[in-house]
Amino acid sequence: MHAAGDPELKVYGIFGFPLAHTVSPAIQNCAFGHYHLKSIYFAFERPPKKFRFLMQNLKSLLLDGFNVTVPFKETVIPYLDRLSREARVIGAVNTVSKENGRWAGYNTDLYGFLAGLKESRFNPKGKSAVILGAGGSARAVSFALASKGVRGISVSNRTRSRALSLVQKFKRFFPKVTWKALSLRGEEFKQALSQANLIVNATKVGLNKKDRPLISRNFFPKRKALVYDLIYKPPQTQLLRLARRLGHRTINGETMLLYQGAKAFQIWSGKPAPIRKMRKALHDAIHSR
Repeated sequence: MHAAGDPELKVYGIFGFPLAHTVSPAIQNCAFGHYHLKSIYFAFERPPKKFRFLMQNLKSLLLDGFNVTVPFKETVIPYLDRLSREARVIGAVNTVSKENGRWAGYNTDLYGFLAGLKESRFNPKGKSAVILGAGGSARAVSFALASKGVRGISVSNRTRSRALSLVQKFKRFFPKVTWKALSLRGEEFKQALSQANLIVNATKVGLNKKDRPLISRNFFPKRKALVYDLIYKPPQTQLLRLARRLGHRTINGETMLLYQGAKAFQIWSGKPAPIRKMRKALHDAIHSR
């Protein structure tokens, strides 16, 4: 994939399916441009079968690094040569870097997620959280919260067995946290929400503006909570709109996207990310569509 006649050009990209919504190229190309680096970043939308084929031939791919998003954050792992500790514990990778001819997997989602909490002035230590979903993003969120001393985490998923699998794994690494695996309905789910200081939507529900929130109005906690939707497009999901109407604080996934991208850029380039410029590029890309 290197440009003919320019072996110095480094090529990066993002793999996902679908990818029409991604703004990662705008963020990363802005950062490369800031330092006048001979680097370029593309969106590579590939269905699962083609993605697996590419990963089987990873050694011959002329890429210097790449991001992976839904549904490939767990799929990519067996094809990599090594994982960072965080990626290994989380069981999901979103950033891959070629290092001395070997492919290394990282999870930068947890840094992005924590940056969003910091921006919202929310300290998770000693707090109670409910996470909606049990996929790669939910794993990164669980790791981030547990590593910052959260008191309890309830992982709620349509398929409770998937939530249970996540909880059983993380219990071993974070035994001081009270873990619960729940379905997305019933009295136990309602009770967990009533005690929550933080509610995180780590599912795709909300990407479509018509999607109904996974939490009904009467399930929201009476106490004021922070409701964090990892979706950034649309900027205001139905979940966030409802939460705000009920008096809760809200944040979407824009800050998380920015800072996970900034961390990826640092891994690839070894340079500090130009956050202000990347934030503007991200904002322009989201709101110009």
